[in-house]
Amino acid sequence: MRAKRVQTGVSVIPSLFSLTNLFFGFMSVLLTFQGRYRMAAILIIIAALMDGLDGLVARATHTPSEFGVELDSLADAVSFGLATSVLLYFWGLETAGTPAVFFSFVFLTAGVLRLARYNVRSKVPTDRKHYQGLTVPSAAMFMCAVVNFHPVPLAARESGFLVAVAMLLVSLCMVSTLPYPNFIKAFIGQRINISTALFVAVSLFGVLFYARYFMLLYFGLNVLSGPTVALARLLRKHPRKRAVPKVDPTQ
Repeated sequence: MRAKRVQTGVSVIPSLFSLTNLFFGFMSVLLTFQGRYRMAAILIIIAALMDGLDGLVARATHTPSEFGVELDSLADAVSFGLATSVLLYFWGLETAGTPAVFFSFVFLTAGVLRLARYNVRSKVPTDRKHYQGLTVPSAAMFMCAVVNFHPVPLAARESGFLVAVAMLLVSLCMVSTLPYPNFIKAFIGQRINISTALFVAVSLFGVLFYARYFMLLYFGLNVLSGPTVALARLLRKHPRKRAVPKVDPTQ
């Protein structure tokens, strides 16, 4: 009986991380309504960290469950779908005079569709080294990194148009089948070598001293990693044929 109680207590821990993720997403919406856009963006990024931890804890404690998967997806829909869409609506679209509701809803819809597809495919063994399509937290973190880099609300119509285009492209990446590397899977379980240690050191230095620039660069490269991997696979599958010089038989 005691062992069962301990197991139940351990299985609750991943759900607590999911609920913490949900809480930060909820707080982000409230801060957006108050016009505190940078803090709202940072809370969504923190929510993404909580989202990553709940899966790691579930696997480390051997307590993954269907309930946990569903709770995680619902929290993600709020924090990275709804909260991010609301933030982008007030920060970069509404004041710029663009059709804000449409672009915000497209981003939200793409996020929900991506989560639904993940839930269906998570029941079938797949390649754990890559995701199909940009993950919703990654999409949200990139857009929030943009807000964190320039938290002042956009007033120019041209700036709002660029944000709208970025949202559409990121939305397409979410619902696409582009192969996105699973960086967590790539690092966890591997031996710590010089390159890994150097990457961690540079990342910590960037976060501590150049947080705005580092987050924008890192999450931007993450968004581009899918098309890059897809292009590399295509080139390997269809290598360019070298032109063979013609030889004149009379010579």
